[in-house]
Amino acid sequence: MDNPAASIDSQVFAHTARLFEEKRRVLPPEVLEGFARQVVSRVAETATARVPANSAGIGPERVAAFCDLLLKSDQSRQALAFITARRDEGATKEDVYLGYIGAAARLLGKRWEEGELTPFQVTIGAGTLYALMRALRGSLIVNQPFDPSRAALFATVPGEQHGVGVTVAADMFREAGWEVDLQLGLDQPRLLDHVARTLPRVIGLSLSTPERVPELVQAAVGLRLIVPEAIIGVAHGGDLTAADVQRIADVDLVFDDAPSAITRLERWVRDGSIADDLG
Repeated sequence: MDNPAASIDSQVFAHTARLFEEKRRVLPPEVLEGFARQVVSRVAETATARVPANSAGIGPERVAAFCDLLLKSDQSRQALAFITARRDEGATKEDVYLGYIGAAARLLGKRWEEGELTPFQVTIGAGTLYALMRALRGSLIVNQPFDPSRAALFATVPGEQHGVGVTVAADMFREAGWEVDLQLGLDQPRLLDHVARTLPRVIGLSLSTPERVPELVQAAVGLRLIVPEAIIGVAHGGDLTAADVQRIADVDLVFDDAPSAITRLERWVRDGSIADDLG
């Protein structure tokens, strides 16, 4: 049964909204605009050209009203309350994804193209849509058994020039019995295209310099939109700390080294659940 209360994770929503506020604080405008374009375009692609057949009550006026909420000063609180109310009224996940979130993304994009909204306004709205998507998927992630096949995608963050560390980590994982798809030097479009084709359940990204944090942020968002149930981990290097990465990037884990990463992932395989390890 589609249980409304079980499918909205307010903690995930609050966490993702806080990450977005940090992005707005530290990232340059062009990166934020790229974030908005990525969310709006990819989310809109998931929505059909019509409202789902069984979603009575969702019409252009309701979608427009929801879209308007995304632009208000306290948009996060109002948007979450709106979707929660619709779920309490019996709206299904299909209704929410296609009838509201997807349709609102399409309307945001249309208003942006027609000059009715500024890039700043669309970025605010896109950030809230992204947080809602993460919140609605949250319970699916933590309640889903870990994939016992021990398969993972390892890749360098787009723009990274150093692949030695992630290559060594891939070899160590393989020695531990994992099947590792190692991808080095892919730009973001090629990385996301590869992920869309392979749909990995575990993704490990290698980040060695602070200069590539914006690329990590954009990659993490793109990955979430394609494989929302995947576990995303980052191995950091240089002067970066785990706190630096987790403060801004929407990732599940930050690893200091390959042995500790193997230990944690093996524990998930053994226990059959990832719920206790996600922070």
